[in-house]
Amino acid sequence: MVCFSNILLAQTYCAGDIINSTHQNQNHEVCAAFEDYNVGDAFRLSDYNGELNGGDYNIIFIDMSASW
Repeated sequence: MVCFSNILLAQTYCAGDIINSTHQNQNHEVCAAFEDYNVGDAFRLSDYNGELNGGDYNIIFIDMSASW
């Protein structure tokens, strides 16, 4: 099972978990243009949550990897 955590927030997510609303509403800076976003724009995971964005439901696959 793949899990990731943020030590500062003491929150761990594993495959199949739902990200809580606090974390969904955190702003993240775009570092590479994608979809309707440009570099430097802010996006939130809640932008893709149909309960919060007016009914446009999405499934998101988050892949986190490192080459160190």
